[in-house]
Amino acid sequence: MKVTFSLLLCLCASLFADSHVVETSDFSVRPSFSATLLPEQALAIGIPAKEWATFTIVEILPHGSKVEKDQVLVRFDDESYLKKLRDAESAAQAGKLTMANAEADYISDEKYLPMQLQSSKIKAMEAAEAWDFFRNTRRNNEIIEANLGLRQTELRLESEREELLQLEKMYKADDLTENTEEIILKRQRETVKAYEITLELAKINHKRKLEVSLPREAVSLEREAQSSAIARKEHEQNLPRNLELKRIALEDSRVNAKRSADALAALQAERELFVIKAPAAGYFYYGNMQDGRWTTGDPAKAIAPHAVVAPKRPFAVFVPADAKLLMETSVDEVTVRLMKAGLRGFATMTGQADASYPVTVAAVASTPGLDGRFRVTLAAEYPKNLPVVAGMTASAQILAYEAKSVITIPVKALRSNGEGGWEVELQEAENQIKKVSVKRGKTWGEKVEILSGLQKDQTIIVPGA
Repeated sequence: MKVTFSLLLCLCASLFADSHVVETSDFSVRPSFSATLLPEQALAIGIPAKEWATFTIVEILPHGSKVEKDQVLVRFDDESYLKKLRDAESAAQAGKLTMANAEADYISDEKYLPMQLQSSKIKAMEAAEAWDFFRNTRRNNEIIEANLGLRQTELRLESEREELLQLEKMYKADDLTENTEEIILKRQRETVKAYEITLELAKINHKRKLEVSLPREAVSLEREAQSSAIARKEHEQNLPRNLELKRIALEDSRVNAKRSADALAALQAERELFVIKAPAAGYFYYGNMQDGRWTTGDPAKAIAPHAVVAPKRPFAVFVPADAKLLMETSVDEVTVRLMKAGLRGFATMTGQADASYPVTVAAVASTPGLDGRFRVTLAAEYPKNLPVVAGMTASAQILAYEAKSVITIPVKALRSNGEGGWEVELQEAENQIKKVSVKRGKTWGEKVEILSGLQKDQTIIVPGA
């Protein structure tokens, strides 16, 4: 049963296989690809704005325009920007004035603080001394003085009464009282009455002084001493704190003034961004030329008057008139392994296949781009009568490898030997099949170069041919 199955497999393999006679021939590897003509040096045009975010196009040159030096490429609407600039100028000026006021306020308080503390200290000491002096000395003195004054009034009244009594006795001894004597008696009686009233008033004042004025003054002086001591303590605590707060306010005003000044300077620095001019004679393109690619897409197509351009992203490119044009392309991993700097080939412009010109591989990227493809740069020798500008496309073919009189076989004839090598099936006499190890070389298209293991005129089996 096993023999029958093996015979069946061999029969099926022979039905779907063909023989191939090994021959020698010239072998070359010539990868072809399309490329875009891009300048070796191109100036990406973007808006490096940090403060202003909205740039609306007022006028812009058409895509691909040929321009002269200082010619306006793009002009943006600056009406809102100018309003913002005026506000920033006002804010910066206000910041300077606020800082100046804060500096003057701090300097004044810094000088005035010791005086305030000294004044508070003196006031507290004077109030305490006044209370102590009143309590220990002056109150008793004023009580004594009040008592003495009252006593002196009483004594004076007694003296005047005694004098009146003596006058009355003296004049009573006479039979007749003369007019002069009557006048003297009348005056003395009035004097006694006046002192009697004075005594009553003195008693009232004495009582009020002892019972009202002195106790009230004692309370007032005690409160003044206490409040002055409290005020002194508060000043010693709060005045330095208030000065520190004003120092902090001064620092804040300085920071705010600097921020306002910096914001104004940054905004002023962006004044020139609203008009973009050509730095030299050249060409103006929409999109961006970067890493060997010309990126256009929908954002570039939308560039027109009244459109808004996002800052910090290139939206156009300037190509100097004398910029050297290179051919840029990207290839897959298989093709990039065949490329190296110095390889030569030829190219033709799209739509003009009758005019070919030599090209040389100038650079090959060692790492892939984000799309997994590798950048390849070609230097070209354009014919003088062939008009070329950036953005044109061409087809190029590079001679990557060439060998004379070598053995090549169909790629399908090779198979892995399972040990990291390669083998083919060699057909010998009487249709005997023999597996032979070979060393392979370059592969291109359907052919592979065989470096060793086969000879000319041998016959091999090609499965699936």
